[in-house]
Amino acid sequence: MSRVADVKTRTSSVELLATLKKSYSYLELSAVLGLSAPILSRYVRGHVLPSAARSEKFIATFRERLLRKMVTDEVRVTGDGSYDISAVVSNVGLLRQIAKVVYSEFSLVRVDRVLTMEVDGVPLAAEVAGEFNVSIAIARAERDLGVEEFLEQKAVYSPSSVKYLYLPRAAMRKGEHVLIVDDMVRSGTTIEALARLAEKAKAKIVGVFAIASVDQAMPKLKGRLGLTCPIESLVSLEQKSRRYNY
Repeated sequence: MSRVADVKTRTSSVELLATLKKSYSYLELSAVLGLSAPILSRYVRGHVLPSAARSEKFIATFRERLLRKMVTDEVRVTGDGSYDISAVVSNVGLLRQIAKVVYSEFSLVRVDRVLTMEVDGVPLAAEVAGEFNVSIAIARAERDLGVEEFLEQKAVYSPSSVKYLYLPRAAMRKGEHVLIVDDMVRSGTTIEALARLAEKAKAKIVGVFAIASVDQAMPKLKGRLGLTCPIESLVSLEQKSRRYNY
């Protein structure tokens, strides 16, 4: 880990502890993290920074034992059996902590650009891009007025549902290392289309991350894309009665 990544991970873990302190007591955090309440208090108050190793442990524990539950608790099942994670996407504080976990997961690889699809993927992409201090490339279902050159990709969601995604050619440069993020992956069609756009731009995909996926969509997607980079979702949800195609 570089010195910059080391410091960022340590400071991020303190911000995380401060956020958790709003919902949990020191005694509760002590039971989860395995550290005494006085030590946690010194971290939260900024008197001392935890070591890089301890910071990574905080983030890992948060992801494994707390964050997934916090996200799952915000997921709503609609009347037709589909999943609604709009409460997660609109929760800025929660998105910020998810973005910090994404940074921790991908801090060892070079990231030059974050790629996403309008609309719901944009809030998470903005937070993740902020963590990496890079720009966002946003694919859209319609061409932007005033932009002359686009990369275009066909996305087949079902035999009767075909869309085209458009990415301004200037939004991504040849050779850039790209991290693809989205809010929800169901069949993986949108992520696959984003990956093809990155390939058309001659960029290198270094990872794929989604807040939630349905019915083991991520492992299936990894097989279809033929990528060796990490392809992950924070939570995996079971398939409901409705068939998802996007």
